[in-house]
Amino acid sequence: MTKRSPRYPRQNLSKSLEMVKKLFNGVHNSKVDMDTAAKVIGYAGSGGGAASSALGALRQFGLVDGLRGDIAVSELTMRIIQPMNDSEKAEALHEAATKPEVFGRVITQFGGKLPLSDEPIIAFLIRQEGFSAIGASELIEALRDTISNLPELPKSTENAVDTVNVAEVTVQPTSGAVSHTQIIGGEFEAANAFKTPNVGELITLPLGQGCKAELRLIGDVNLNSYNRLIRHLELLRDILAEDDTEN
Repeated sequence: MTKRSPRYPRQNLSKSLEMVKKLFNGVHNSKVDMDTAAKVIGYAGSGGGAASSALGALRQFGLVDGLRGDIAVSELTMRIIQPMNDSEKAEALHEAATKPEVFGRVITQFGGKLPLSDEPIIAFLIRQEGFSAIGASELIEALRDTISNLPELPKSTENAVDTVNVAEVTVQPTSGAVSHTQIIGGEFEAANAFKTPNVGELITLPLGQGCKAELRLIGDVNLNSYNRLIRHLELLRDILAEDDTEN
């Protein structure tokens, strides 16, 4: 049986942006189903593997919102293709580049800078992330292409959108389910429901009977870090909702 790698964008950010621009030019901000979205970006429909991979990449980069029946160009995309200024576009491109969770984990693993050689990245992906050798190579190609095409950030915003800040979130589901641990880079707005935790402090949040979340903030945590964590959790919620719909 062929080993299947975890989910990751099968194409780089530049190609995904070309597709989402076609989607915006075709339907603007309207919500459409997957078949319509696939046809607008150049595929016969969403049933094929290539179309599904392309739409999956758009979702993972945060370029589209919604589930199968209501896909729409995201606010993040609008900041890239219709920016108020160059700084907004640069920040949005860096944000999109770190949206795929596995991209963020790879970047974090190597201290924010990828090694020149692919070998240590391949080893990390296979041993720690459960990738096949082919999947690891495909991910590295997409990740390197994505990073190499990013513009420089304005000096005043480098700390607001860096790829080294991380927040570690562990969700412990009810008995019998598999727990999920994610390393997430980014922005997050502080909630007033509890006091701002100290860096490294473990916070336990009850989510319902038999379920809780453990939150640990690591690194240079700021308001932007909180904002991006919220967006990652919202994306996880949408993914789980979509999986429930498919089942």
